[in-house]
Amino acid sequence: MTKKKKALITGITGFVGSHLADYLLANTKYKIFGLKRVNSQLRNINHILDKIEFLNGDLIDQTSLVKVLKISKPDYIYHLGALSWVTPSWDMPSAYMQVNAIGTINLFEALRTTRLKPRILIPCTPEEYGDVPKNSIPITEETRLAPVNLYAASKVAQDAISQAYEASYGFEIIRTRAFNHEGPRRDILGALASFAYQIARIERGLQGPIIKVGNLSAKRTFIDVRDVVHAYHLAMEKGIPGELYLIGSDQIHRIKECLEILISLSPMKKKIKYAIEKDRVRPTELRLLIGKFDKFEKQTGWKPKIKFADTIQSILDYWRDFIDQGRY
Repeated sequence: MTKKKKALITGITGFVGSHLADYLLANTKYKIFGLKRVNSQLRNINHILDKIEFLNGDLIDQTSLVKVLKISKPDYIYHLGALSWVTPSWDMPSAYMQVNAIGTINLFEALRTTRLKPRILIPCTPEEYGDVPKNSIPITEETRLAPVNLYAASKVAQDAISQAYEASYGFEIIRTRAFNHEGPRRDILGALASFAYQIARIERGLQGPIIKVGNLSAKRTFIDVRDVVHAYHLAMEKGIPGELYLIGSDQIHRIKECLEILISLSPMKKKIKYAIEKDRVRPTELRLLIGKFDKFEKQTGWKPKIKFADTIQSILDYWRDFIDQGRY
């Protein structure tokens, strides 16, 4: 009888982690473990609480990680646990470095302590490239790293740590950098989620018809989160340890265009306006995040399937339902 494969997802209660859990439950026969902090919000995973074995632990506590690994003995680790919002990183840089960089060291040292050698996916971020000049677009795996915010700096550190542990101890690590992924469950710290949340509140009479926004000029490559988690699974299954893969699509839009599409989907579209709020404008901004993704597509056969219009609609519908249920 074939032994059932086991996967551990760190950050399973988050936006991407919860969608990855959904994907693995629907498309694999893995035994799935989820690392969660004792005080984690469970709203993203309430529907799968009885389908996954959740283990309490924290990336900044190595002792707890050793215990989690001894119980789960994973064949695969999807290391999604992180502080991942850009804007707060300027106010708490040490916390970002502690969780994203030192937390990864703690996980790797716990693996050394338990002598486990799973395959590991490290999802990095295109934020690491910084504000890439127009003449260097599209971004590739070889583009120079030049972070301009503290979140990106912590992820560059995580990236380097992963390469060091692979070289020093033979860890099987696949690194990815997925461009802007959106969809239901993203927290309102994200631009599109914030816009959709405010539109839903306006429609329900919970705020005036003004959407508060930050910088709208940035241009981004967008992918649906459900396509991204499919890509992560393929990276784990078909990716080559030691390699870096960019993940993205040909769906490129300015943030302003995304806002206008969302407004157009509202029955109150003729009344809704928007205004820039100073606190929502970042100290530094990445004007262009547009990449080239053929390396990953050739290696895995992956192609994004979900259209941007469907992603946008799903975000707005999510926040409408969320507010109607009195959950936010």
